[in-house]
Amino acid sequence: MRAWIVALFLVVAITLGAIGQISLKHGMKQFGPLGQPGLALAMNVARAVITPYVFLGLALYALSSGFWLVVLGSWNLSYAYPMIATNYLLVVILSRIFFRESVMPLQWVGIVFMVTGLALVARFGTQTG
Repeated sequence: MRAWIVALFLVVAITLGAIGQISLKHGMKQFGPLGQPGLALAMNVARAVITPYVFLGLALYALSSGFWLVVLGSWNLSYAYPMIATNYLLVVILSRIFFRESVMPLQWVGIVFMVTGLALVARFGTQTG
């Protein structure tokens, strides 16, 4: 498969994963705390999973995994997996937009380091072995 098509599958996998995180967070904000460890926690997790936004988030993760399998079938794991870190940047940006979460300056510095590392992997890594 051509590299640009695999890269497109990677972008879709990352985007679906990030949107899935936002959906999960929104659903859990609506559901509330799950409680203390024990049977009640297990029951609350089961209840949370069937709420619309939590279910949607999990479904988006499953769909993301399908796209990710295409990437894994074409590229080296040591090359592809670090690219998933772009998900962190996307989730931080979406969290600021949708949940008005604050991001400290040192967090941004850390994200810049991650993106720099990704650029190095993309430039000097080997897609296929």
